[in-house]
Amino acid sequence: MENNLPGKSPQGPRPGGTEPVAPISKARASVLERLRGAAAPLSVDALAAATGQHANTVREHLEALVAAGLATRTTAARAGRGRPAWLYAPALPDAAPAGYAALAGVLAAHIAATSTSPAADGEQAGRQWADALRGARPLPGVAPAARRPRAVRLQVAEHLRQAGFGVDANPAATELALTVCPILAAARNNPDVVCAVHLGLVRGLLEGTGLPAEGVRLVPFARPGSCALHLPATAAS
Repeated sequence: MENNLPGKSPQGPRPGGTEPVAPISKARASVLERLRGAAAPLSVDALAAATGQHANTVREHLEALVAAGLATRTTAARAGRGRPAWLYAPALPDAAPAGYAALAGVLAAHIAATSTSPAADGEQAGRQWADALRGARPLPGVAPAARRPRAVRLQVAEHLRQAGFGVDANPAATELALTVCPILAAARNNPDVVCAVHLGLVRGLLEGTGLPAEGVRLVPFARPGSCALHLPATAAS
């Protein structure tokens, strides 16, 4: 893990919970309500049929909802030839209690002060977080056998969003920009611990997928507005 922490410069992501909540149109709200009332993730075509809106219009609404953090997007299991469809679901509400960020900061400071290997202990904690996240919030619509590198990277990005990160991910890219950090203050105060936790989280999410966990590289505060997360391009040989 690299550490480019530049003191008080504006490098790095935004803290979690700072996104402005903008009003949405009646048509877009209708799409969101359909998502929230569905028992399973829905495709663009299914939502277009349910709302009576054109598929292209529904797609625009869905992309806007995903960008606003109100919906999530995953790929459906591949069925035959062609690119698999996108499936959309409502974003899970943030269940973190008040003081979560402060608690994370206290725990990170404690590990930094008492551990003989803070980064290693932080990474192990992150791997345990990955186990809990997979168990508590399984991703819908992705067949376990679909372990192609691109599908795995999309799964990792979606799990990170569920954990409170802002993720700017091109489906074909191996680098993800982490634009929001749920515990940014703790990361700035104790980057060796907190960023190691985040690294361990991603490595834990890759376990059993066929992509090598040790191929993950996290560059904290890599550029203004984000950290850089590099994921393996190919499966382990």
